[in-house]
Amino acid sequence: MKMARTIAIHSFKGGVGKSTIAANVAVALAIKGRRVGVMDMDLEGPGLHAFFGIDPTQLRFTINDVLAGVAPIEAASVRMTEKLGLKNGGEVYYAPASVKISEIMRTIKSGFELEYFSEALARLGNRLGLHYILIDTHPGIEPSTLLAIGACDHQIIVSRVDQQDVFGTSVMVEVASTLGKPAHLILNMIPPRVKEADVVKFAKTLASHFAVESAGWFPWAEEVIGSLSKSILVLKSPRHAITERFRHLAEIIESFN
Repeated sequence: MKMARTIAIHSFKGGVGKSTIAANVAVALAIKGRRVGVMDMDLEGPGLHAFFGIDPTQLRFTINDVLAGVAPIEAASVRMTEKLGLKNGGEVYYAPASVKISEIMRTIKSGFELEYFSEALARLGNRLGLHYILIDTHPGIEPSTLLAIGACDHQIIVSRVDQQDVFGTSVMVEVASTLGKPAHLILNMIPPRVKEADVVKFAKTLASHFAVESAGWFPWAEEVIGSLSKSILVLKSPRHAITERFRHLAEIIESFN
């Protein structure tokens, strides 16, 4: 069986929309008939569960248990297909992180090994027959984040266009290069006053400057912000312009080598 393609969705700062992108693109891929795993590796501030309407405190196992070696990774993965209403053969499996302070602290203190995590991802992909595994990482440069990125085939870097984020993007590109991982840049939350032609030009220039591929851009959308991370736009509003951008990003991911 072909190995699942693993993709870390990362940002230098928090609040730039990487979890929104991870959840929506995972579902967009599944709508295309793909079998997709989406994992919350923001171990210090998990929040991806809100998109899928899951209460991690009600689950027997989470990713934290997997990293502690007390549960196999497939035991911490929740099949979301029926809940999401997917009917065309696509699948979504969600692997949540714990929201319990004691378990968060345990994971931070003990850490985990790259080889072990890589093996866990391979096991998840093989056991569930996945085509893709999307990993929502903790922002910035933390040991757990670097290990997660190191275990993936590709890194998607999400950035806003302010000076701090652009600087942070340069740091993350260097990290990806050091780890030997192809990096792909997404600009997010572009202010509505900025013309599309200017955004496209800036995105291409920035990607060229950092020697990475541009994976597109997303405008500021009240619908996304107003959802309060409680819904998945590609399902709630399939005709929305932002939904089309999520679909386009799914197509780009399918083109990754």
